Amino acid sequence: MKGKNWREYEPYGRRRKKRRRRKGGMMRRGLLLVVLFALGYGGFLLYYAISRPYMIALDAGHGGSDGGAVGVIQEVTLTESTVEKLQNLLEADGRFRVVLSRKAGEGKSIDERNAKLRRWRPDILLSIHGNANEDSGAYGFECYPSPPGYDNHQKSLAFALLLAEEMEQAGAKLRGRNGVRFGYYVEGGKKMLVESDDTTVYPYGTFGMLRNMNWPAVLVEQCFVTNTADVENFGTEEGCQKAAEAYYHAICRYLEGE
Repeated sequence: MKGKNWREYEPYGRRRKKRRRRKGGMMRRGLLLVVLFALGYGGFLLYYAISRPYMIALDAGHGGSDGGAVGVIQEVTLTESTVEKLQNLLEADGRFRVVLSRKAGEGKSIDERNAKLRRWRPDILLSIHGNANEDSGAYGFECYPSPPGYDNHQKSLAFALLLAEEMEQAGAKLRGRNGVRFGYYVEGGKKMLVESDDTTVYPYGTFGMLRNMNWPAVLVEQCFVTNTADVENFGTEEGCQKAAEAYYHAICRYLEGE
């Protein structure tokens, strides 16, 4: 009897019984899926809480129609090259997630870049710039953490000292006493620079990328784009790679210390 339409000859009670079994099986399988999903989601949250990657905010100074200082090279060439190389190092490490204030070639104001990075609430912010001087003999590395009076001052200073130390090991001359200074804009937009042992809380604003940050934030002046030897050391493709490696080591040391 079990030909093409054999089910129509099967007793009614047996058909009802089989349907009930199928319905119960589906319910059990559905419940199991819910339990597995709940366990999986909880496991995901636990994993994320333990192994969440560090968020590193990188700012390539200037951009778009604003090329920054001009010398042996243009400042924006240095900043974008170094950020790209540092991003590659951080992402290859596996412990870091990188957020950029802007894409290469993109033009954004300081306020726009600052606001974008603040929205991400990163673990560290590093703003990369190149220095310039009418005296082509000026050279060396210096960096500017959030100054005294800012909530993130101490953490920023600790990070800045590591950056200066790593750059010195990479062969850079440190400007000032230890390569770390505080920068302010006084009346008329004039820049005032003081050494890192000056703990005075001045009523002036600091560099735009360091404002309103709740995490370590440092602006670096990688080298003088107006000095041929300095550019050769830290402004070429090889030089930017060397600087990126120094920054990478400083980031690792700071976060491992934390």
